[in-house]
Amino acid sequence: MGFADKLKDLTKKAQDTAVEHKDQIHQAVEKAEVMADQRTGGKYHDKIAQAGTKAETYVENLKPTDRAAAPPAPQDPSRPETPSKP
Repeated sequence: MGFADKLKDLTKKAQDTAVEHKDQIHQAVEKAEVMADQRTGGKYHDKIAQAGTKAETYVENLKPTDRAAAPPAPQDPSRPETPSKP
């Protein structure tokens, strides 16, 4: 697996994680907006709100990646594979 493949895999993992935690990301963006607005005394309120909207739109548009195309995770050798029941 080359370096580019590893980066693509990391990107997919990051996207999947972001999709799973959209609510937490939304809360963090809101909190960051409020803190930035307070620290700047409201001077950059419009810019801060615009950046927050862009961040939230980006996260909302993320879709889970197709994990079927990814190679299977290595199995833990200490745990024997159990056959499935028919």
